[in-house]
Amino acid sequence: MEFRELDQEKRDVVYVDGWAQIAGLHNCSSLAGMISRPLFIWLLLVTALEITGDLLRIPVLHYVCKPLIMLSLMTWVVFKRAHWQESGPVRWLFVGMVFALLGDVFLMIREIDLFVVGLGSFLFMQLAYIASFWGQLSDAGVRLSARQFALRAIPFGLYSAGFLLYLYKPLRATGLLGPVVGYVVCIALMGIMAAMRREAVTEANYRQVVAGAVLFMLSDSAIALNKFAFPLPVASLIVMSTYAAAQYLIVTGVVQATADVEGAEEAVL
Repeated sequence: MEFRELDQEKRDVVYVDGWAQIAGLHNCSSLAGMISRPLFIWLLLVTALEITGDLLRIPVLHYVCKPLIMLSLMTWVVFKRAHWQESGPVRWLFVGMVFALLGDVFLMIREIDLFVVGLGSFLFMQLAYIASFWGQLSDAGVRLSARQFALRAIPFGLYSAGFLLYLYKPLRATGLLGPVVGYVVCIALMGIMAAMRREAVTEANYRQVVAGAVLFMLSDSAIALNKFAFPLPVASLIVMSTYAAAQYLIVTGVVQATADVEGAEEAVL
């Protein structure tokens, strides 16, 4: 039986009671069990080394540690496959992570300007993450109204429009207005879809993934400002700290939500 086929009373057991209800289910992993402290500490260390390598011009640290951020998260997801191996949303998430890894590699190479190729890789990442969030809504049987979509889209839309307006002249001068507009639309949609998950997951999980989406937008905003507007002091620190935190929050959040739902279904059934 699929989750969307459960009657309303059983759905309430899964969602309405929140973390307290989920924590009491025998077959469901807790957040502390899924998101391990070693993973967090490891990513913190790798990110710190990447930023250090970039700021101090130590190529080996920069070139090894930047892709290691996504490789570490991908390895964690693979090790947690018992919790999601039948999950479409996590498979889409993993596809997005592959494109994020490719984007990291393209953008870290300074000898050749691969900005547009890196931008394209991250655009595909955004689309895959959107599909992942949509899949979680679909699996939960959640149907949201146009009004709900519009209300949750407002902050993302306003920020994106204002940002593009601010960078309009330099983007037009470089001939990158079209690609960047397309990318900004996709990243705004990713943020909106993260916000649409509220009825499909616990409140804590919803806030975690939305925070990740917002941090991702801030990271990309810092990249754009540094490239098209003005040099940012310690740009690498701003960009990579927000990027690593964003990926960590989104990836662990999506996998955790899938584990919670599957464990809850087993307990209810």
